[in-house]
Amino acid sequence: MAHILMIESWVGGTARLLPPMIKKLGHEYSFVTRNPSHYGAQEGKDHPVVAGAKNTIVTETNDIDGLCEVLEGIHKREAFDAVLTICDYYITTVTRVAERLELPHPFPKNSTVARRKDQVRKALTQHGLANPGFDVVNSVEEALHAGNDLGYPLVIKPTDLASSAFVRMVHNGDELRESCRAIMEFETNFRDQKRDTACLIEEYMSGEEVSVEAITIDGKTTIIGVTDKSISGTPFFIEDGHMFPAQLDDKLAEEACELAESALEAIGFDNGISHTEIKLTERGPRIVEINPRPAGNYISELIEHVTGKSLVEAFVRLAIGEKPSMIHERNGAGSAAIKFLMPDLGGVVKSISGIETLENNAHVTRWHLDAKVGGHVNEPIDNGCYIGHLVAVDPNGGAARAIAENAAESLKIEVSTSEKEEVNE
Repeated sequence: MAHILMIESWVGGTARLLPPMIKKLGHEYSFVTRNPSHYGAQEGKDHPVVAGAKNTIVTETNDIDGLCEVLEGIHKREAFDAVLTICDYYITTVTRVAERLELPHPFPKNSTVARRKDQVRKALTQHGLANPGFDVVNSVEEALHAGNDLGYPLVIKPTDLASSAFVRMVHNGDELRESCRAIMEFETNFRDQKRDTACLIEEYMSGEEVSVEAITIDGKTTIIGVTDKSISGTPFFIEDGHMFPAQLDDKLAEEACELAESALEAIGFDNGISHTEIKLTERGPRIVEINPRPAGNYISELIEHVTGKSLVEAFVRLAIGEKPSMIHERNGAGSAAIKFLMPDLGGVVKSISGIETLENNAHVTRWHLDAKVGGHVNEPIDNGCYIGHLVAVDPNGGAARAIAENAAESLKIEVSTSEKEEVNE
């Protein structure tokens, strides 16, 4: 049995799958966080990362040197066997702690490059791989100059954030100026870490978006499969659904996988699970970004429905120094999909109806809804607007997405922008 050190976590998605997987494999973990209230209880139950922990260590996780000193002292008593995180903002922290404590971890040596969208773009260009036109800017003036050079529409994004935060399509200088200022004025991220406020400006890439899931061990990459993605919320980029496997022409799928593998090699990705997002444009596939960790948003669950293999299990095994196999087998399902439930606007929930249709749908394997009548929901501008999700399975073919979308349409959530307006209990 291994004693794993878990440093911070996301709150949703894979964060809820990881704790029970660690226990299922016969291991235990200590959870390290600077702010336990970030993982607040829901419906009277502790968050899984807190509830499943052997113990919770409360200390400053944003000071890497100080954290290493604290954990070094505890390590002498507790004897940790590995260190991991499922939160993007702490991947570099984990690799530093692992080096200091001489522990295995599930990430590549140069995880910082993979985490930085601008460095990925530069590495792709240096290795002769296809890229959209792009520029990295540090002021509004530089942004406007880049916009004129590249031509509109453009996509502007932070170089170091996650969950599509501040990512926006812009059509002119005024929109570019507004978005650039918003990114540059956001000086600390959602975990209170000081950030690089540079902006990445790219040509807008039109086409279907997919992600290639892969595992790399000792520099050798194995492709697990291709997941499709639906995007909504223009001019924002909100992921509102996924399906595995993507229903693609064989040639397109092969091209996407080849590009993903070449891109991983270009950034020196030598170890770990990767989630590479790709646009299938008229000029061929193009990298959107590379994530040096398992796909979020329950994609791992979809893959397991179809292949019988778990990305989360492989992630834990990598963390403790094992070499998991992800060569998959059919598991009875033709496809599996997730549909995220989002409000049409931010405000107060007036009414919810149609829940019984989800409960009675034989193809919906599970569903979850956070929104409650009288509660507040966020404006749909990024992935932080989710108010729930549902997972659907097509046992025989590739229709899981359609099943999930039809099921979601049966759920009606009415939102009012006025908090004074009466709600329907």
